[in-house]
Amino acid sequence: MLRLMLTLCVLALFAFCTGAQVVLVENGEARCAIHVSAEIMAENIALASTVPAIERQAETHRQRLRESVRDLAVYLERMSGAPIAIIEGPPEAGSAHLPLLIGELAEARFGATGQRSFFKQGWRLVVSPRGLGFMGESDESASYAIYELLDRLDCRWFIPGEMGEVVPEMGTVSVAEVDVSALPSTPNRRIWYASADYMRRNRLGGFVVSAGHALDTYIAKDKLAANPELNAEQSGKRNIDSGFLCWGNPATAEAVAESIIARLDKQYVPSVSLSPKDGVAFCECEVYCKPLDAGDYDPTMDTISITDRYIVFCNRIVERVVAKYPDVQFGFLAYVQYTRPPVREIPHPNLVPEIAPITYCRAHAMTADNCPSRAILKPIVEGWRKVTKRFAYYNYMFHLAEVAVPYPMIRQMSDELPVIYGGPAEVFWQPETMTNFESVLPGMWLTIRTAWNNSLKAEEVLDDFFTRFHGAAGEPMRRYWQVIDDAWNDVPEHAGCSWGYAARFTPEVMQAARAAMDEAIAAAATPMEYRRVRLFDDSLRQFELFMKMRWDLAGGTVGMLHVQALSWMGTQIGLGDRYAENYAFGKVGWSSVGNIGAGYFAAFNQATYEDIGERIGRGGKFVLVNRTPVREWRYQMIQLPQKEAATGVATGEANGWHAADFADAEWPTTDVAVDTWSTLGQLGKYGTMWYRATVKVPAIPDGKRVYLWMAATDGSVKLFVNGQHVSYVQADGTAVDAVTGYAKPFSFDVTELLKAGDNQLSIAGSRLFINELGTGGLLGPIYLYRDR
Repeated sequence: MLRLMLTLCVLALFAFCTGAQVVLVENGEARCAIHVSAEIMAENIALASTVPAIERQAETHRQRLRESVRDLAVYLERMSGAPIAIIEGPPEAGSAHLPLLIGELAEARFGATGQRSFFKQGWRLVVSPRGLGFMGESDESASYAIYELLDRLDCRWFIPGEMGEVVPEMGTVSVAEVDVSALPSTPNRRIWYASADYMRRNRLGGFVVSAGHALDTYIAKDKLAANPELNAEQSGKRNIDSGFLCWGNPATAEAVAESIIARLDKQYVPSVSLSPKDGVAFCECEVYCKPLDAGDYDPTMDTISITDRYIVFCNRIVERVVAKYPDVQFGFLAYVQYTRPPVREIPHPNLVPEIAPITYCRAHAMTADNCPSRAILKPIVEGWRKVTKRFAYYNYMFHLAEVAVPYPMIRQMSDELPVIYGGPAEVFWQPETMTNFESVLPGMWLTIRTAWNNSLKAEEVLDDFFTRFHGAAGEPMRRYWQVIDDAWNDVPEHAGCSWGYAARFTPEVMQAARAAMDEAIAAAATPMEYRRVRLFDDSLRQFELFMKMRWDLAGGTVGMLHVQALSWMGTQIGLGDRYAENYAFGKVGWSSVGNIGAGYFAAFNQATYEDIGERIGRGGKFVLVNRTPVREWRYQMIQLPQKEAATGVATGEANGWHAADFADAEWPTTDVAVDTWSTLGQLGKYGTMWYRATVKVPAIPDGKRVYLWMAATDGSVKLFVNGQHVSYVQADGTAVDAVTGYAKPFSFDVTELLKAGDNQLSIAGSRLFINELGTGGLLGPIYLYRDR
């Protein structure tokens, strides 16, 4: 019944209004004035951190309503040219102007807000010949009514900053009579990075479910040391320094509950996080924890799901705390080994799981038939919905570990949002976002709009976006985004970061994207339309250089890679500065280089480009032996549990897979400059992949040393040349049998083993550790080079 009532409210809220028109401005002359209490319009009140959180939140909401009132006056004037007065206090008797009444002044004339909610999100908008009323359960929700009116007048704020504003011009401003009282479709709608103005104007806000990594902060270190049984058991020992707890022990839950109650006694907050610290080193004890597991297997983590164990633990805490504080909501990330819904346990009604699909493919929708990874998410969402009163969805609105490349998320969000919102549970939309509006805007805008109103159709939202934001350039810009979106969705490649980009963004895709963008630039009919298109053209130009470097690395044109990498980095940082107010191109203060796009590039790509450039580039000490890199390899996979992954090397050696004369003609082939383990059907798998290739080498001049260079690897690699093992010599001069790293190049001295003519190369690449990028083994081509 509640769901039906909410649905009816939403339908009533967004129904097309056909009532009589109420005139606010006529032929450029104001017929209205805004009336609001002096308390709402007061300057900011600085509150100490010791002031109760509820009071500090109320002050924040008051400030938000004040700024919303100012916006109402500003945008009505922007539309009509008529200044709109803001008057503190109610209208005087006999006043001729139409009153726009805010908050309690509106309630005094029209009555209270009709819709009520636990999270105080109800709001009401009245448009009548007696005046307009904007009211809500809180100052924050009252502001929603203001932006509902502006939205109906076709005002939009597509991206932060002045460039994102679309404000129609009209001499006469009128709006249909209406009296609507409703709730947003989601109790919370929040993104990480945008201006306060942008968030307010798009009605982002609501009740925040706390779900950050916090569990390790509740029990003091001295108590953990004195009670080792509260700590997680790892490798047979209770580890008091790990920060992980023994969830199955009832005493652990009691200690956490006591700590939370003490904190609430001191400073009440409406939501508390029960998420453990980031990582995967959970308790392995046979006494308390493992007996609570339900035997459900998590394929992305290659282990038994521990969700049931976790829910037992959380329920014990919540039951203890809500006996004193019944309204507190407890958030937790449904994450890593506890992403999957419980099989046996039912979460307490005050528990709010926040589904965080960090180990799943980011390219496709959970409804896609070409993605075995993302498809797992659909039953996970449906499973949580069945056992919870409410849940949050922590979507990642960027391609993990690479945020600069265009990533529109059009099909993914169009297909996934109906699944996420398609049930009786209340859904909190709490994604993780970056300062990447230039790369993710279509999908981001779609999620913002539908989080406010789940009944909106994706196609209608996108039509509105392309028509209003891009104007005359709307059709080619839509074609540009579609080219990119199709490349993400149609290619069955699932790796994170840039590792699958060569397979996805072929030269043909890049040419089609450039053609659409050039057409959009030519079609722009106003300076603002041109500026908006140019934002995305700047993004595409960065993308084109990004892909040129990938293809140059794959094709043997490596001499200027280090220079191109520096150029890309410098341009990315510069674009971040230029578009800072638009929260685009990755500018963030916490990154080591001040830019998350550049930071990810430095972490995953730059070392490869700099290393080959310093060795082979202009002025380098070496020259390539073969201009063309070794890309085509025969391969064989030995799948193993994570803890046994490295044993695949010995197994392969025992099979003779390193031998020069081993018959590998039946092995399949892979292009290591294009394919990832994901491409080869090994997404999220552990073990060892053996690679074999034959390379023809010319005669090497006497006295010249020859090296084999690996562009990048995931995990450990062991090299054999013509059947003989080649040690890796580390920076300190010590030699090791195998070298381990991630996204870093390695160079081996192979002088003594290479000969003129055909040479057989074998490489054992083992994926040893969990990462969310779905890769393993070789992450790029192999080069041979020698002294000049």
